Amino acid sequence: MPQKKAAINSAKIGVRRAKVLLWCMEIHFVFSESITNQGLPLPTRPVTTWAYTWVVSALMLFLGHGGSAHATPLIALREANNCGGCHLPGRGQRPVLDRRCTLDCQGCHIDPAGAGPRNQWGYYYAQDQLSSVNFFKPIDPLQDDSRFDIHYDGRVIQQQLDHDQQRTYPMSSELTLRVRPFVSYVNLIYQAMLFGRVGDQSFRAVRGDHRRMQEKFALMIDNLPMDTYVRAYRGEPMYGLRRPNHSLWIRERIGLGQFALTDAVEVGGTPNVPFMRASYMHGDPYALREDRQVGTSAHGGMRGVSYGWHVNGSAWQTQSEKAKIGMRALGAGLKPGPFVLMAERNWRSVTALNNPQAQASWHSPDLNVWPSSEISEYTAAFTGLTGFMGGAVFEELHDASRDSLRRSAFIDFHPIPFLQFEIWRRYESGTRHLIDTLAVAHLYADF
Repeated sequence: MPQKKAAINSAKIGVRRAKVLLWCMEIHFVFSESITNQGLPLPTRPVTTWAYTWVVSALMLFLGHGGSAHATPLIALREANNCGGCHLPGRGQRPVLDRRCTLDCQGCHIDPAGAGPRNQWGYYYAQDQLSSVNFFKPIDPLQDDSRFDIHYDGRVIQQQLDHDQQRTYPMSSELTLRVRPFVSYVNLIYQAMLFGRVGDQSFRAVRGDHRRMQEKFALMIDNLPMDTYVRAYRGEPMYGLRRPNHSLWIRERIGLGQFALTDAVEVGGTPNVPFMRASYMHGDPYALREDRQVGTSAHGGMRGVSYGWHVNGSAWQTQSEKAKIGMRALGAGLKPGPFVLMAERNWRSVTALNNPQAQASWHSPDLNVWPSSEISEYTAAFTGLTGFMGGAVFEELHDASRDSLRRSAFIDFHPIPFLQFEIWRRYESGTRHLIDTLAVAHLYADF
């Protein structure tokens, strides 16, 4: 009888998820199609970004449960000695080859490099401990036998410049479906993303314009011994530590902002304390062939429980018909009490290639890549209150056109599992002077 009831409950959950998936896909894609006509909004669908985001989020919250997609290394360091963050406390040790204890991004996210929708362990953490108020005790991830899950993430941003100019515009709208046909080992992932621009009042999805709309795919084999995995994907290139704020120089100025995309094959794993990943990239499928950066990237390091220490390093070597790019990064972090300290430095070298035979077929002689640079980033944050983080980030950028410093203060507040607010106050000096405030409203849901 208990097994029969469990099967009935599982079937009911599956039906509910299927209905929500159909509704959300209809809202997401019908909306994007309805506002697309050579890039111009159709008068029959005057749906604003704010209305769209809140309606979809409300629907998801009513029918599902929340789970943050807000990826940040600060969370990994904060939870360094919290075994209850990933599963029900008091569970016995598993055999060595079956363990998946890790403080790496792979521990919580479907994408092992971090960001985007969470897996069953990340869902558990988001429901149980991430927010100030949590509504129920989630199921232990090892007992989660669901065959698919859905994720929605919508963001709007408001920017206040120092001369009182204020602008509010859509940031992104993301819908993700993950199918686990055998519950374990095989993952099929589809992701559709809409992007807004400064001055937009609504999303304007134009197929073929990857700065308006992107589709991402992945086939991943995971839960192998020592938590290793293999995946083939179209998505953000794997390199360094991803940040929740894609405008930080150590991501944006090395070409890994929110629009970065590649086709790649990747292998990696997290055998407890160490973590390691390596990928072979075929380049951005939306870019012209002459601009596609093809090559390899690698990332690895160690995170420990004591004081949340970590060290990490990354390497990148790619080449297009026009330019060769090499990058190296080193980082470290520590968690003394309720504080988290983190630092990373990136070295980037761009070399133009002399390729007379290929130049005749180029659309443009421009390299279309960020120049050589040296970027440093230092972060200090207070994480002693559940659902709240606040701190400061210091950035230093040196390249061919700019020698700049940027000081930022931020607060990050998760009041309930499906709602987040983020505020940044930024001061830039050096080659360019700028003072602005960014406020981001972030609504999301997983089930």
